[in-house]
Amino acid sequence: MARGKGRGIAAFTFNIEALGLSRASMPETQRGPQPMFPQVEFKPVPLKAGEDEDYMLALKQEIRGKMKGLPFHIKPPSGKNGERDNAMGLFFKGWPRTLNASA
Repeated sequence: MARGKGRGIAAFTFNIEALGLSRASMPETQRGPQPMFPQVEFKPVPLKAGEDEDYMLALKQEIRGKMKGLPFHIKPPSGKNGERDNAMGLFFKGWPRTLNASA
């Protein structure tokens, strides 16, 4: 006997009319994908263009370049041609020779 397992006929049934709703008052089904982003109420302010802004941009780029040249800047490790060093490749390079030599 299945008690409390959710089997059998549902104990709670109702009509839409019993709730006071009709088919016309129900929302329509969605016919397409929702927009990726919501509509924006306010448009962004355009960037200022001028001699002062160009100077500040050049100054910022110069500071970033100087910071990368300082000794405390940690550079990411890179191997030949910008590839990672593959230690397993070095291990397996001589693998078949060692098997044939010992046999």
